[in-house]
This record gives sequence, structure tokens and C-alpha cells, in this order.
Amino acid sequence: MLMFLPKIHCRVFEDNNEALELAKTPKYRPRTKHINIKYWHFVEYVKQHNIEILPVDTKDQLADIFTKPLPKDTLEKLRDSIQGID
Repeated sequence: MLMFLPKIHCRVFEDNNEALELAKTPKYRPRTKHINIKYWHFVEYVKQHNIEILPVDTKDQLADIFTKPLPKDTLEKLRDSIQGID
């Protein structure tokens, strides 16, 4: 029986320039030697164009609302964006 696996394309939005560089140009660096095998799988998916990494401005990074304290205006802007209000 033949099984066909779907081809999945994923977009990752990142506002950290070092993270963008590390994902797009993988190479051994003294400060990254601790990164585990999951990183290398991620890098392989980026090479195969299954994962596309796109830069996003810090003020537009929706994930920040869940990960750090934000000024009131930024919090409200991101909240409204998540709710589809903007």
C-alpha cells in the first residue's frame, strides 16, 4: 500500500536578527555548541525550503504579548491584532 505524505510548508516570523542568521547560515560557533539535535533538524527543513523564516519588526511580533511585559500601547495594539480588530 502506497502512502503519500503531504508536503508541509511553514512560515516562522522572527524579530531577533541573531536567530535569523543562525537559522539561515548554520555553522558551528563556540556559543552555540550546546544546541541539541532538534536545531539541526530545523536547519535541514530550512535548507529544503519546508520552513521559511521571515523577519518581522519587534513592534509587530505577536508572540511578545505572551512572553514579555509590554508598554500599554503596544499591548493594546497586539491584543487588537490577535482579535482581528485592527
